Amino acid sequence: MRGKPTAVEAPPERRLATILAAAIDDDPDLMRDDDDAAHRRAGQAMDRLRRAIRLASGSIFPFAGDGLMAEFASAVDALTCALDIQADAARRTADPADPIRFRIAINAGEILVGHRHVGGAAVSLAARLEKLAPPGGIALPASLHDQVRHVIPVPATTLGQPVPHGLPAPPVAIPAEACESWRGEDRPVRRPPAIRPAADSRAALAVVPFRVAGAGNDAMALADSATDDVISRLGGLTTWIAVSRAPAVTIRAPLDLQRLPPITRARYVLHGTVDVERGMARLAVELNEAETGLVLWSDRFSRPLDDSAALRQEAMPRIARAVPPLLAQRELDRSALTEPGLLTAHDLALRAYTMLVQPERATFARAAALLRQAGSRPPPHGSTRFALVCWYLVAICQGWSADPEADLRAAGDAASGLDHTDPAAMALLAFLHAMLHRDHAVACAALDRVIGQAPFCGLAWRLKALTLAQMGHGEDAVAHAEQAEAMPALGPDFAWRDFVMALSCYVAGRYAEAARWARMSAMHHPGLAANLRLLAASLAVLGRLDEAQQAAERVLEIDPAFHIGAWRRRSFLTDECRAVYAQRLRLAGLPA
Repeated sequence: MRGKPTAVEAPPERRLATILAAAIDDDPDLMRDDDDAAHRRAGQAMDRLRRAIRLASGSIFPFAGDGLMAEFASAVDALTCALDIQADAARRTADPADPIRFRIAINAGEILVGHRHVGGAAVSLAARLEKLAPPGGIALPASLHDQVRHVIPVPATTLGQPVPHGLPAPPVAIPAEACESWRGEDRPVRRPPAIRPAADSRAALAVVPFRVAGAGNDAMALADSATDDVISRLGGLTTWIAVSRAPAVTIRAPLDLQRLPPITRARYVLHGTVDVERGMARLAVELNEAETGLVLWSDRFSRPLDDSAALRQEAMPRIARAVPPLLAQRELDRSALTEPGLLTAHDLALRAYTMLVQPERATFARAAALLRQAGSRPPPHGSTRFALVCWYLVAICQGWSADPEADLRAAGDAASGLDHTDPAAMALLAFLHAMLHRDHAVACAALDRVIGQAPFCGLAWRLKALTLAQMGHGEDAVAHAEQAEAMPALGPDFAWRDFVMALSCYVAGRYAEAARWARMSAMHHPGLAANLRLLAASLAVLGRLDEAQQAAERVLEIDPAFHIGAWRRRSFLTDECRAVYAQRLRLAGLPA
């Protein structure tokens, strides 16, 4: 029987990338001196070229041809690097003793990454464009220039050569004169536009219906179902992300990202292509910033066509888990460039929520101040109310509440303004009912209704698991926590998600798993007092008292006034579970 395929035999990986191709121009002046001097100058120039690419975070790869190839994460990064290279070369060619000039080309598309080799149509086209580039200039497809010209405003002219195979329109070239005048530090910084307070300022994501390369009913069915699946999965995060399906009128081949923002008002675009060839179904997906065309993320999936269900099962969860953290971080970066007076209530709420779910003493009070500011801004205030409820609950969990009962009532008051169309907000309201009235059965029924209406709402699954754990139903809690782990999440709240899994395992008597999940939670954020208490109790029952004492010491650093007695009075676990838990906390060294 044949064994597993070796690295050489393994099929190449397919992914989307931006390629930079560069070569020294064959200028006769270069060879005016002796061969040794010419080769020395050429070697020094190539060394400078490699250093510039590496400084720009490019990845150089071997290519069968003269010159050099490099991979970049985005077209903006590749073009910026190319302009820097050509500007530096232009300053050097002003010296007659150093006449070396480069021809550079940039292309974006799918590449094939195999063992010791990178290839594909995008690489081949970049090599052909490099031959057409003017000495000291840069050649690139016209469509790629359209995507980056708003970020890097350099002039380009259409090349007069025949259109290379693989391009729908003639390529363009940035002339040597434009490269010579390039000064990276002087280019204008794009500021975000002022946002009208009445507008919905959530991260607006337009999902373009996935296109089909070629024809075939199977491919079209897969594309339609994949589009619907992605939109459904991201619908559980409507507190922070506004997901919409782009209207069919916006779809063109190739996709023109510049046309989408005026129609959809989206800041981000998710699009993909389904291709069927030789019995294989392939799905390529890409997330872009709508205004600039910047690629934020991309991935590719492949399965036999008769197993398209498995392709969806693999691809859709990965897409839905990858996108929200990227959008959240991008929104935080965007708001950091916005003048404070132009920040909306939602912008401030997102900042506050990021701080409070990763609680630190220094930033927790700052989160409260941001929420007060958000409350004074024009509505909508759905995300502000959501974050405010979470702030009170986290304060109680961390032991930072001077009056837990009063803060719990304040959370209930804030919850009255939650958005009843937001599944995460309704899940939070149901859980808060259990805390206020100690009525877990009613909370479970309400959470079941939320899950029935929004099956991909990760917070609903997480809070249902937490409620079941408080009721002592450990195995049921684990099952719901496992579902929560598979759901999309915003990113900053990963530590809380893993804590709920750890608590569920603890109540189910799976103490080693509880300790493992608690450590995973601490890796996301080491400052959750509830998680550290759980870690201490789990390690104590496992007999690892030295480690349990270390976790207990960290609890006291976060909450110096912690006492087991006060914790028992406000804990929502069952009486039996609380009693045993308290014994294990004492074993870990926490004060009674």
